[in-house]
Amino acid sequence: MIDIHSHIIFDVDDGPSTIEESLALIGESYRQGVRTIVSTSHRRRDLFKTSEEKIYENFKQVKEAAEAKFDDLTILYGGELYYNNALLDKLEHHKVPRMAGTQFALIEFSMTTPWKEIHEAVNKVLMLGVTPIIAHIERYNALENQEDRVRELINMGCYTQINSAHVLKPRLFGDKNRVFKKRARYFLEKNLVHIVASDMHNLGPRPPYMDQARDIITRDFGDRRAFDLFEGNAKTLLENKYL
Repeated sequence: MIDIHSHIIFDVDDGPSTIEESLALIGESYRQGVRTIVSTSHRRRDLFKTSEEKIYENFKQVKEAAEAKFDDLTILYGGELYYNNALLDKLEHHKVPRMAGTQFALIEFSMTTPWKEIHEAVNKVLMLGVTPIIAHIERYNALENQEDRVRELINMGCYTQINSAHVLKPRLFGDKNRVFKKRARYFLEKNLVHIVASDMHNLGPRPPYMDQARDIITRDFGDRRAFDLFEGNAKTLLENKYL
């Protein structure tokens, strides 16, 4: 499998604190069957003040250690880019990373960003010649039960990603992700999802769940769909080709 959304670099955001934690998290992902991981540390200056230089330095350490430890594993460089006006300049002048050097970039919004702002933001990114992969579309209130809005984003040229944790069945009681799971299922049933990725942060509350999510999608939607969502589509984008 290929995971294009992950927080595996230590001491840069709300992911791992140490390189040992990074390697343990990567090890669990590897055990689940993931063989390519794009590292997408947060780029959001209001929450994380980490410099690009430090993120890249720590990335190189993690990549070297992980690829030496796990056979046939590839770790690639990217970022989860929080949209604000400053991002456009950074994207245009390559001050923040796209996905593994491709024309695609993983873009996130606030859960409460209004639809009009999402639409305008996506348009501005596309005008730079960068194609957004919209991170965890199930988190945005403006897209809830909005097939037409998501389809419009796709028709504009965007790709969509949902989190593996939100493919899992809701727990009966106390499931704080219940609403996200309901939205993710809606998007899957409407065939509005291009990629399932982990958005893993740790081995506690935010582990990979890639194997369980793939089993559920295989059972409910078939082998071909599961292949596309967990491997095929991501592979095409990493080759810098459109779907």
